[in-house]
Amino acid sequence: MLDNLKGFHVETTNICTLKCPKCSRTDFIARFPSKWSNKQLDLDSFKQFLDIDLKQKMFILSGNYGDPIYYNNLFELLRWIKLHGANAFIYTNGSYKNKDWWTELGSILDFDDRIVFAIDGTPENFTKYRINADWKSIELGIKTVVNYTTTSWKFIPFQFNENNIDEAKKIADSLGVHSFYVDPSSRWDSLQDPLKPTVIHPLYEQKIVWKPKIDVTLDPKCKSNNVEHYISADGYYMPCCYIGDHRFYYSSEFYKNKEKYHISTTTISQVLESLTEYYSTLESSKFNYCTFSCPKI
Repeated sequence: MLDNLKGFHVETTNICTLKCPKCSRTDFIARFPSKWSNKQLDLDSFKQFLDIDLKQKMFILSGNYGDPIYYNNLFELLRWIKLHGANAFIYTNGSYKNKDWWTELGSILDFDDRIVFAIDGTPENFTKYRINADWKSIELGIKTVVNYTTTSWKFIPFQFNENNIDEAKKIADSLGVHSFYVDPSSRWDSLQDPLKPTVIHPLYEQKIVWKPKIDVTLDPKCKSNNVEHYISADGYYMPCCYIGDHRFYYSSEFYKNKEKYHISTTTISQVLESLTEYYSTLESSKFNYCTFSCPKI
C-alpha cells in the first residue's frame, strides 16, 4: 500500500455551522449530545505522522463531521502541503467567511488544487438541506477563489431540488465555477424518506443507510484508489472515512485498538506495515463498513 499511496482524506476539524439532516454530525449530536466535543487536528502530530515523500500526493480536506474552512490552522496546513509538492482538494459549503479570508486562501493555492462547494439547489431553496447556510457569503467566496484555483459545484439531488439542476448549473457558470456535477446520496433511512428524490441511482435503492448487506462482493476503494487513508480531527488513522463514522467506528478494530493508530505515537509507514494482513484479507473479512461503502457494482 505504501509503495503506490496517492493521498489522504483529512478531517481537520469536526466544527461546522450547518445542521444538514443526513449529516453524521447532526445525527451524533442529536443522539449523544453529552458525548460531543469540538475537535481540531493537531498540526505538529500530523506533520510527524507523514514520514514519506509527499510530492504529488493528494490531500482531500473533507470530513464526516466538520467543514475544513473552520479549521484554526487551515492556512498553515495548506502552506505546508504546497511546500511539500502536494495538492489540496477542499470540500466545503463555504458559508460565513469574508473576502479577505477567501483571498488569503486563494493566494496559497493554484490551479492544481480544487475547492468543491457543496450547494444542493438554488440560492432560494438549498437551505432546505444545508440548514443555516448563507448564500451571500458563499457567492462571495466563489467569486473570489475562481481567480486563484480550480472550483467545482457539487449538487446532491433531493426531492425538493431535483428539478433545479439545470438552473443551478447556469448560476455556477455565471459565477465562473469551473465544473458542476451531480452527486446522488445513498443516505436513506428508508425508501420512503421525504428527502429522497424520485429518480435515484439503482445501486442506492439497495443501500438503506447504515444497514449493510453481508452477501455482497466487495470492490474496496481503499485498494483501488489508495487515496482513502483517513485521519480524524482527533488524530486517529483509519483506512477510510467510512470507518470513522460513529455508526461503524465504535464496533471496529480501529476503535478497540485506537491508541495504536493515533498520529502522535506512530507514522504512516509503521501503520501501513502493520496492516499488511488487513488489506490482504479485506474482501473476505466483510466488515460492515466495507459492505456498506464498497459493494461491487
